[in-house]
Amino acid sequence: MRGSLMTRALVALGALTVTLGLSQAQSVQLVLWDFNDNDAIADAGVNASLSSLALVGGTTATFASGSPLDTASTNRGYNTTTYPAQGTGNLTAGIVFNTPTTGYMNVTVQFDVRWSNTASKYLRFQYTYDGVNWNNGPQLVAGGGDWWYGPNNGNTRILVDFTGDTNADNNPNFTFRIVAEFAPGTNAYEAAASGRTYSTSGTVRYDLVEVRGEVVPEPASLLALGVGVAGLVGLRRRNKR
Repeated sequence: MRGSLMTRALVALGALTVTLGLSQAQSVQLVLWDFNDNDAIADAGVNASLSSLALVGGTTATFASGSPLDTASTNRGYNTTTYPAQGTGNLTAGIVFNTPTTGYMNVTVQFDVRWSNTASKYLRFQYTYDGVNWNNGPQLVAGGGDWWYGPNNGNTRILVDFTGDTNADNNPNFTFRIVAEFAPGTNAYEAAASGRTYSTSGTVRYDLVEVRGEVVPEPASLLALGVGVAGLVGLRRRNKR
């Protein structure tokens, strides 16, 4: 009788271990840029000191009013401009965010973006695992000029989800960028606003750029999780007898 009670106690502890292991997988802010202090330095996040941004393809930037989703009293965004001449530099000009995911998994990227009337209507989200080779992610399409992304003038940030992508997990070289892209099936940029003409001085503005992830379990946690699963399996087998 005593042995039976001891076995049941161990099984119950195993089940508890599984429950705790799953509930602890909570999203952590790795890095955030809100640009409210008028600089390009990461503002928050556990990996903020490892992260940086850069402009590529001749793009320049200043600071302007930020996303309507940013409720800070001083609300600023990063306003990029000086894009390539019409018909040149496809997928070369824009902004790059170096955001190591060291120690974290199930990564997500979120940001808000605003197109001016004469900015390129099409942008491309790209990412790299090794810092050299770029992969195409989603195409971002303006709904009009002077417009923050989202169905209600900036009511939703763009989300790019890398959950389950083990190449993005615990990766010191993880980096993403957003670059201007030709209109589909053409060799030319299309203006964000209907009836307007693309211009190199068109602007693409960013705010609330954030990367999140879950802590990579330590070996001891994985072992405890395995013990819990084994206990549940053992209980099920005994119940079938």
